[in-house]
Amino acid sequence: MTKNSIYRAAYNRRKKLLNTGYQYKENILKNTLSKQMYGVNETLDTFLKNVNEVVYENIEAVKNIKIFANPALDKYERDIK
Repeated sequence: MTKNSIYRAAYNRRKKLLNTGYQYKENILKNTLSKQMYGVNETLDTFLKNVNEVVYENIEAVKNIKIFANPALDKYERDIK
């Protein structure tokens, strides 16, 4: 984003927020799958924990793609959540 961009004011306004949002890193599958999937089998819990990490990394990759494909932002802008 250039210094004279019409989007700079909106970007800076959004950047000053104190709330960081919901931290979903550990709870993606726990919130989306059935409650009967957790706590029943230790092997299944370990497997779901590993799958949860893969799902989280996929979500973070999509965020980076959204930043990269946005024409209103600078190529090297990384502060958007």
